[in-house]
Amino acid sequence: MKPGKHLGFIVVTVVLVAAGGWILTSQWQQKMVLQAELESARVAGDEMQQLRAENRRLKERQIPDAELERLRADHAALPRLRAELEAMKPR
Repeated sequence: MKPGKHLGFIVVTVVLVAAGGWILTSQWQQKMVLQAELESARVAGDEMQQLRAENRRLKERQIPDAELERLRADHAALPRLRAELEAMKPR
């Protein structure tokens, strides 16, 4: 091999190795970013599951609509009933 061709081969080899290293580094960095995003999504998914479970638990403890309406009606009738009671008291 002639000295000029030998130098050209070395330059091409160095450029290819540098480009390959850059590509590998770039892909490794992208992999790290994606892994961080995946972990964040997992945490968010876990939090979402906990919130759903808490929501179900709270819904189970919630007063049914019919019972709530009955309580509201009773509460609204209190002033009228108090007035009737006061009217019945001996003076």
